[in-house]
Amino acid sequence: MRQLIPLTLMALVSATQAIAACAGDDVRTRLSAAERLEVTTAAAATPYGSGTIWTATRGDDRITIAGTMHLYDPRLAPIAVQLSPAITAADLLLVEAGPEEEAAMADAIASDPSLLFLTDGNSLTDLMEPEAFIALSRAVEARGLPAAAAAQMQPWYLSLTLAMPTCALADLQQGRQGLDAKLIDIALAADIDVQAVEPWDTIFSLMSADPIDDQIDALNLSFMPEDLANAMNATMLDSYFSGEIAELWELSRVVSRQVPGLAPEEADTLFAQMEDDLLTRRNLDWMPVIANAAEAHDTIVLAVGAGHLPGAQGVLRLLETDGWTITPGL
Repeated sequence: MRQLIPLTLMALVSATQAIAACAGDDVRTRLSAAERLEVTTAAAATPYGSGTIWTATRGDDRITIAGTMHLYDPRLAPIAVQLSPAITAADLLLVEAGPEEEAAMADAIASDPSLLFLTDGNSLTDLMEPEAFIALSRAVEARGLPAAAAAQMQPWYLSLTLAMPTCALADLQQGRQGLDAKLIDIALAADIDVQAVEPWDTIFSLMSADPIDDQIDALNLSFMPEDLANAMNATMLDSYFSGEIAELWELSRVVSRQVPGLAPEEADTLFAQMEDDLLTRRNLDWMPVIANAAEAHDTIVLAVGAGHLPGAQGVLRLLETDGWTITPGL
């Protein structure tokens, strides 16, 4: 699979004093009438397509489900306050990555440079066409990363970096946290156990699985125009806070066709592959973990990227299939 990594995935699936600088027009204004209809029709047909907070019950067991935003936004603070009583009353907080996973990842990166860097003697200056590397250099330097350093990095990791507009990086660099981290802090302060639904290296394994040539091809196609990236970022944030998650996902699918150098048909194929690898397969892998947690605990809060909740293979429908009753809100 050649990874196509939209900003939507990074924020919803693994930024604001910067939010004013990150302002952009509504990306829907860049779509044709047919594309807008495609988005709204697909979103309307998506199970559990609207909403970020849900409750699942089965007998005496209860799971509060929060669809999170991984990037920082000041509007996340009231949501954390809203969820705080559910967390402090729970037996367990389930997240994508908790403190143990973050520590394990940091240790692994420190001890194994090959996780993020090319260590076989090659560099991207050798592997990319000169014009493509010049474009890469401009893109990474706009994000404060020297081109010489980027040349030594794994292509898939650079694809993740380039998936973000430059305006969204300041908060990450300054340690401002998304909703997941805020909820973990609430749990730890209340002495509530925190458990991850997957190993720390899941995303690393998925993203690095492709041959290096395929990763290079994907990197060549990662240069979304800055104005389009800013518009997508602004629309993503507004859509998240209005709860229109399925519409946001379908919008990201259609906007991916505007990546320069990528044919619309190829964009759709890549997006579908990415959706299967980074959403559907992970959702399915999480279900036994959630089931085991529910057996051991009466009350759970599950906080994962909002993009994991909707859809026929989304977490909510999978729980429903497993006998849980799903209702919106707390």
